[in-house]
Amino acid sequence: MNLLSEKQKTKITSDSGFDTLDVDCVIKKCSNNKLNLQLSQNQKTDFTDFENGFDLDVKVFTPRGIVIFKSQVLKIVSKDEIEISYNETETKVEDVRQNPRYKSNCPVTIFRALEGNIESHLIDISVRGLRLYSQVPLDVNSEYEIMLNLSESVGKIILTGRVLDKTGLPDGVHRMLIEDISYTDRQKLVDYCMSLAK
Repeated sequence: MNLLSEKQKTKITSDSGFDTLDVDCVIKKCSNNKLNLQLSQNQKTDFTDFENGFDLDVKVFTPRGIVIFKSQVLKIVSKDEIEISYNETETKVEDVRQNPRYKSNCPVTIFRALEGNIESHLIDISVRGLRLYSQVPLDVNSEYEIMLNLSESVGKIILTGRVLDKTGLPDGVHRMLIEDISYTDRQKLVDYCMSLAK
């Protein structure tokens, strides 16, 4: 079970009742054939209106893309937790690289051991790469460790970025591909991009 893991953001929708139910939650526990979901911190409604057997459309936001599948409510554990069916063979992964970049001007620190750090800001970001501004030219194919201060709620992340070809870009603008990032920071980046998409 490689696609899903605990704490991943999840959205479930059901048209089985009188109204369409739309709830933001996170994975609390996962196994080969079921998932336990708990409400997201900012979710105002709970699972009170759900019933066993309700059909669900599920989207899970993962570093590899948005995992989409059909499911059913197996058990209402509490008003804040629900158990649903899961079959990995019936999932579809929507590649997040197809999503647009999101404008962001969050602070960036580019670490350079011998030459001094560069303090700058983002221009835009996706889960695969970013564009940033730097008055100091960065050589194509050079790799740098970078710290992004995404937001107060998401916090800081560290990644290694590789500078791509600067053809066609304005002076000072650099494109970078994310070459290395921890799983935890990748999930924070996914969460941040999803917050910008709203």
